[in-house]
Amino acid sequence: MSEEAIKLAKKLLKNDADYLDHVTALCYIGNELYEQCWDSEYRIFALLSSELDHLPLSHVRSKYSAEFLAKSDKELAENIEYYKADVISACNKIIK
Repeated sequence: MSEEAIKLAKKLLKNDADYLDHVTALCYIGNELYEQCWDSEYRIFALLSSELDHLPLSHVRSKYSAEFLAKSDKELAENIEYYKADVISACNKIIK
């Protein structure tokens, strides 16, 4: 398993800081490892990346209004909660 993937998976298990950045990076790593990661432990990260691709990553958040960020953060929090068990399971598979 990729050392970067293990590092990112551990961060996701620890807290939700930079969640979208980590999910997106894990999707890219999964696609590099498997060409398309839909039939792998990285599937949940591809799903989340696709589902949330309209939300700003951390490096561009400063360019958005507070109102937009509040809406984005609410949507992100809802998705984090909804997919929490799937993300935990995938992260644990990556770490092992």
